[in-house]
Amino acid sequence: MARVRITQPLPKIHGYPLRVVVTGYIGARSAKWVYKINALSEPSMGPVQRQEYLYYTQQIGKQNAKYSNGFSIQNMPVSSAIIFPQDKQVIIHDGHVELKGWSYSGGGNWVERVEVSPDGGHVWYCVDQDDMTEKHYHAWRLWSIKLPVDAEGWLEFCVRTWDSSNNTEPTFVRSAWNWDLHVTSSCHRIKVYSVNTSRPATAQRLAEMAARGEAFDPLTRPLPWSLESEEEYLKLVRKYPREPLN
Repeated sequence: MARVRITQPLPKIHGYPLRVVVTGYIGARSAKWVYKINALSEPSMGPVQRQEYLYYTQQIGKQNAKYSNGFSIQNMPVSSAIIFPQDKQVIIHDGHVELKGWSYSGGGNWVERVEVSPDGGHVWYCVDQDDMTEKHYHAWRLWSIKLPVDAEGWLEFCVRTWDSSNNTEPTFVRSAWNWDLHVTSSCHRIKVYSVNTSRPATAQRLAEMAARGEAFDPLTRPLPWSLESEEEYLKLVRKYPREPLN
């Protein structure tokens, strides 16, 4: 049996005289201010256990929710998040975008695999085990991955995790929506604006901006010079006329 060494009294705000930490379960099951422990043959009638932290179906809402038609949430579900880049960020890259994040699972399961998608959840790339922190019981894993990204403009990245029991998150939050708003874990999504310098036209424009001392951000600010000369414009529109010749 493990021994715990207490170096100072537990402050009242953190649970004095006793605090129970239940690993793998949602935080509401880690009780503060414990003064008595009862062994019960059925779920506790305490409000936090019976009336809160419940999971309902999508057909349950304000119009018909009861304490009895939801079930009590216990184990933490699989969850993960992208922490870099940030949502709505402009990413100037060379055809690869690096993403970093964390992943976690409860109930004594551990994170086994992390997958990231650059197109909103159609194509998935697996994070290499060498690019993940060491696995432990009841602990998250940090990860990083460089994704091939050719497209420019607004893109949606998302992440999902698989744990040791083959659990994962729903792809979309609407699939996990819960009237009680708890444990609606789904694939975390961010939108970023992609600028791919491996494309010649993009590289040329960025070089011109650098030569003029013009920063790319903010994205919505127009360039303070003409985008092309009249001669260049007429050459291209006459090469590819809008109307048919005959």
